[in-house]
Amino acid sequence: MTPNQPLDTPHTSAYSCLCCSPNSLSPGPSRRGFLGLGAAALTGGLLAMSPGTSQAASGNYEAMLLNCIDPRFTTLSWQYMGLLHGIARDKLSDNYSQFVMAGGPIGAVHPKFASWHNTFWDNLDISVSLHHIPRVVALTHRDCGAAKLAFGEAKVATKEEETRAHAEALIAFRAAVNKRQPKLSVITGIMDLNGKVDLVG
Repeated sequence: MTPNQPLDTPHTSAYSCLCCSPNSLSPGPSRRGFLGLGAAALTGGLLAMSPGTSQAASGNYEAMLLNCIDPRFTTLSWQYMGLLHGIARDKLSDNYSQFVMAGGPIGAVHPKFASWHNTFWDNLDISVSLHHIPRVVALTHRDCGAAKLAFGEAKVATKEEETRAHAEALIAFRAAVNKRQPKLSVITGIMDLNGKVDLVG
């Protein structure tokens, strides 16, 4: 399937997994299916034995990242986590937890999204308990749909107004973390479409 192909459009490209292949719809097992399952099991076993492929579910990790669901910022946020001053990229690879919600920190504190708040704060508590994180990194971003819903279009109409509205939410987020988890350091910022982050607070 090509990236721009609609999901309901028939296609003839190779299937990537057994669960999506035509064989999964056949009435009985086939030799090809058994071979595929054997290869998958062997690969999984080898990965499990490889040193350094993953860490334990609990341990000492570097941070929790809270950011937005906007797909434009998935890679940019990962890159930023590797470029934080004093933190080498290789140290943060697979070494921070991540919570993604519409608006990121805005979603965690703004009254418009009140029904989401406890979910984030409970997850932060668990990350502190399991991962022993020393810091939270909270990123909003420019041109955010959730910010428009929360603040109204007029309050994000210009870069200056957008910065002011985001900064208020980020300051409120920092205060909430300080109240709930006073031992955590907090990094808050607004990410631009090119990945540059304007730190707040």
